[in-house]
Amino acid sequence: MNACLMLHGIGPLPPHAGADEAPYWVRRETFDTIIELMRTIPARLTFDDGNTTDVTVAFPALVKAGLKASFFIPSARIGTPGYVNEEDIRFMHEGGMEIGSHGCAHLDWTKINDAEIAHDVMQSVERLSTIIKAPVRSVAIPYGYCDRRVLAMLRKLGMSRVYSSFRGPDSENTWLVRRDCIKQPMSREEILRIFTHKPAAAEAALNLLRVWRRAGNAALWAA
Repeated sequence: MNACLMLHGIGPLPPHAGADEAPYWVRRETFDTIIELMRTIPARLTFDDGNTTDVTVAFPALVKAGLKASFFIPSARIGTPGYVNEEDIRFMHEGGMEIGSHGCAHLDWTKINDAEIAHDVMQSVERLSTIIKAPVRSVAIPYGYCDRRVLAMLRKLGMSRVYSSFRGPDSENTWLVRRDCIKQPMSREEILRIFTHKPAAAEAALNLLRVWRRAGNAALWAA
């Protein structure tokens, strides 16, 4: 089981981001620490929200280190100030990065009905697929808010992998992927503990029970 890390932006808080996003914009040194650790410790790296630092900071650093990551983009933000544009998305995809959906309008799916979830997800998937000229089959849940109904809809819509905000490591074939959010400030020691933490049997069972209570059997389905 390996850790899966969730990042948002790198560097100072930009004008397009609200003050509530400040904890999710990590220093460049923090990101460099993650790259350093990933060279020797297996882990997955994901980015939510489609900020321009995905392509200006994260992408070149990943390519230089020979690493891959997944970028989850809210399609309604594409090309707006502070966010990646279509050319950026194609560039990252052609450079070996996974492009996934973060919905269209970055909605809380627990607060809308099934038809609205389907519209938000599929509108995003269709636009991203058109941009990269390849199927988009993975999705990161906006805000991390989900329940059994939301996950059942994502399975029904054919999403091959769903990235959550449940914490902890996961196996490679998990359909509902747990992720640890990297925030500012976090020390190298804190990040290293995320990379290397291997839950004991009792802790792993308790974590699984917590996820199952929220997600039902969908949390156990393999991709």
